[in-house]
Amino acid sequence: SGQKIVVADGDSFAIGPRKMRLTGIDAPEYRQNCSDESGRTWPCGKAARLALEKILLEPEFSCEVEISDKYARELAICKTAYTPDIAAAQVSNGMAVSHEFADMRDYGEQEDRARAARLGIWRGPFERPEIWRAANKR
Repeated sequence: SGQKIVVADGDSFAIGPRKMRLTGIDAPEYRQNCSDESGRTWPCGKAARLALEKILLEPEFSCEVEISDKYARELAICKTAYTPDIAAAQVSNGMAVSHEFADMRDYGEQEDRARAARLGIWRGPFERPEIWRAANKR
């Protein structure tokens, strides 16, 4: 589309004036830190954003918008030529958690595999992004 893509964090970005969010996942906030296996702090929010930025550089990036959320962001399922489901990739790489609603997880299988392999945020203890947001309201 020629419009500049600006990535906010590991699950949201803007294409020109349009604000988009990957549906089904929740990535650490940009300012959020996590702990690694030895208890050291690392910038998981920055890592999640960087991971999404890399994927969005792949060719044939496109999104199917499902609905808009209360922040007027378009909730979308997005893909590239190499990544059939960008949200699934973020969860698989340990850069986001699966959205969970009434015990149903959108990307539960990917989350379980990432957790078992201790990838990304699963390297050590971390706060789920929604808990971090609630505790760190500006």
